[in-house]
Amino acid sequence: MARFDLTKYATVAERLQMLETAYSDYRIITEDYSTESDRAKGVWRVKATLYLSLDDQLADAPKATGHAFEVDGQPGANTTSALENAETSAIGRCLSIASSAWTGNKDDAAKSLASREEMEKVARGPKPTPANETPVGFFDDLAAETTIEGLMNMWESAKVNGYADFVRQAITDRKREIEGQK
Repeated sequence: MARFDLTKYATVAERLQMLETAYSDYRIITEDYSTESDRAKGVWRVKATLYLSLDDQLADAPKATGHAFEVDGQPGANTTSALENAETSAIGRCLSIASSAWTGNKDDAAKSLASREEMEKVARGPKPTPANETPVGFFDDLAAETTIEGLMNMWESAKVNGYADFVRQAITDRKREIEGQK
């Protein structure tokens, strides 16, 4: 359940409609500035720049910019369209920052910088990753371990294999026991 009221946030489409009403000659330029390294990791970074008129664009006088990033394969639109989602988010943030220019309310941007789409993503939250089972005998091996190096190896194995948090906590507790014996 969201800890905030989603109806208090404008959608990107609603922000675009307000802009169109106030400035029919506006220009929004988007730029994918993801590096090759970003793309190799499935990360998309986009910048949106708003000009309220052609004259602003010709004078290189943007009224606002917005940035966003998304990761391929995350829940929602990112399962298939992370780049497009990042572009929409960047536009939404850009419009929020500039909204006081066409609404006359200087507090608008500060109250709702995020778009409703961004807040819906927050409301969904990360999908919990199920923990993997520890191998038979793991806790017996843990109780028998007497060196910090051995515990560090067990910790790394627990992390790499996705064991539950309580497993890593048991390793930490055993480390404290060993350190207390010295």
